[in-house]
Amino acid sequence: MTPELNLSLPEAPRPRARPGMLQWLTFLLVAAVLVLLLLEQNGAPSGDKAGSPQEVERLKALATDLERRTLYPQAERVWDEYMTVANLTPEEAARTLYRRGKCLKEGGQYAEAARRLMEVETSTIPREEKHKSRQLLLECLAGLGKQDVRDSVARAFATRGEETGTALARIGSDTITKEELRAEITDSLEQALKLQGAPLTPSELSLKATEMAETQLSNPESARAALLQAISSRILYRKGLERGFADDAAMLEATSRFRRNFIAHRVVESELESAMKNLGTTDLANHYEAHKERFVEKPGAEFSYANFPSLSNAEAALDRLRDDSSAQGEELQKAAGMAVAGQPVPEIGPSAEITVHLLALGEGELSDRPIEHDGSFYIFRIDKKRHKRQLSLEEAESLVKADLATLKRKDAIDSLQAQLSQEFHVEILDENLLEQGAPAQAAPPAHAAPATPVKTSNTKPSPEQ
Repeated sequence: MTPELNLSLPEAPRPRARPGMLQWLTFLLVAAVLVLLLLEQNGAPSGDKAGSPQEVERLKALATDLERRTLYPQAERVWDEYMTVANLTPEEAARTLYRRGKCLKEGGQYAEAARRLMEVETSTIPREEKHKSRQLLLECLAGLGKQDVRDSVARAFATRGEETGTALARIGSDTITKEELRAEITDSLEQALKLQGAPLTPSELSLKATEMAETQLSNPESARAALLQAISSRILYRKGLERGFADDAAMLEATSRFRRNFIAHRVVESELESAMKNLGTTDLANHYEAHKERFVEKPGAEFSYANFPSLSNAEAALDRLRDDSSAQGEELQKAAGMAVAGQPVPEIGPSAEITVHLLALGEGELSDRPIEHDGSFYIFRIDKKRHKRQLSLEEAESLVKADLATLKRKDAIDSLQAQLSQEFHVEILDENLLEQGAPAQAAPPAHAAPATPVKTSNTKPSPEQ
């Protein structure tokens, strides 16, 4: 049987539909997502994670400037952005977190500041910097009213192995270390040197105080006395905490006053440091030539002496010395030093009468009479006289530097005062406190303390003021 022939035509292939706009957009979106995923997987930096060096420096400078202008909330936000775009080392990140915490604390955001400072606690930064961060954290906890937590954290900090150092004493759970004692002695000596008017830069003062502290610690008696004083201070501090003195009005006012004065003092110290660093050999030589009369060696006298409890004993000894010159070595002892006008008498102390008496005697002469001082009667013999003479520049270099530094300090303070008087608006509201004929808005007098002037009004000044 013959099969039927299929004479129908084959179907034409169906035309392919062209992709529409929606399909193209979907494809491009998927491709972009895949590219971003690949870049992230390969560690390529994106615009949100890393910025150009110029952008990083711009943010850092902006944040620092905002801090200087006391715009702390704005500064903290810029520091946050800086951390996002900058490629920081762990140590740099910790320092930036500290600055963010400080800005938050100054802005009154104690809880958020404490969180940032706790992040600093887990980092590895130098001990001095971590100590500052811990102090700020304790202030934040106190500001939150969590005194119990604050005291507990403070004790934990004090007893950690990293902070204990060489333990010298322990009061309850608190430890006094050799490092803490050295720091306290150094600070006390540095303040004493400043009160004496030592013509040194702040860094030189610190170095001198450190050397003196090491000498004091090397003496067992001096070190023990300093340790006992530190123990007494810690005990009184703990008792004050128990009595609630840490948060009363007097403490808050004193803390605020200290902070204000200390910050102002640091501004002055930084200006003085810059001024005194610029002293060169030419400056010293010119100052020496212009004021030679100031740099002379004063007359002096090396002497031997003896003291007696009564006038009669002193007169009898003086008679023996006049009659028998060979007995002078047995009766008198040589003083370790030279009597100079305006200075304490060596081994005796300040006495203008004894100084005048010694300088009036000739070399080899004995006292013509006993001199009474501090309940005793003294007789003297002059061993050697020193006459007034002009010092060379080499001999007087330290004196010239001290004298010139005094002038530089005064110039630096006057310059700072003038600059700040122009920068900050000052208005004296009490007319009774105005100088005769002076306007209400005026710069402080030249002799005023060189601290940052403030607006003396009852309204709170803006940060720009």
